[in-house]
Amino acid sequence: MTAGTAPAPSETSSPDLVAGLNARAGRWARSAIVYGLVAAVGAAIVGEWGGVSPPAAYGLCSACHGRDLIDWTLNHVEGTKLFVTAAGAKWPLFTVVGIVVGSLAASHRNGEYRALNLGGNARQFVLGFFVMCVALFVGGCPTRIIIRAGYGDVAGMIALGGVALGIVFATVGMRWAARR
Repeated sequence: MTAGTAPAPSETSSPDLVAGLNARAGRWARSAIVYGLVAAVGAAIVGEWGGVSPPAAYGLCSACHGRDLIDWTLNHVEGTKLFVTAAGAKWPLFTVVGIVVGSLAASHRNGEYRALNLGGNARQFVLGFFVMCVALFVGGCPTRIIIRAGYGDVAGMIALGGVALGIVFATVGMRWAARR
């Protein structure tokens, strides 16, 4: 025999049901899926009614958007004629600034804002510099690489293979380091 029985669904009180729904909604409100859906809907609205239309195969890329922000700023402050893609020709692309500010805000909100020394700072800087240079050389973000590969672009296919190999090597290297 059991010590007690579960209440029937009709016996569940309304405040308990509301509290359960509020708890579930609170978890969803902090979900990356919800943020992604809100950003996608916002981008669709701005694209449709705001007249913003980025060029084909131009995704979210820290390398390309950072380059375009710096080039746009130099073009308007110094009068240079550096290359800026069509998406950032009229207005600066603050994507990278938004990522940094959003990350800082999220870390403050979650109590995770603190200095963290991972070691090997010079090595990390050199590898990051290399990744950014290669990203600018190949044409940017993984989204754009996938789109270009889908169109049959040889450089896109080579870049996609490089990204896949990099993921495999990084995973094997991290597993090896974790076992030591």
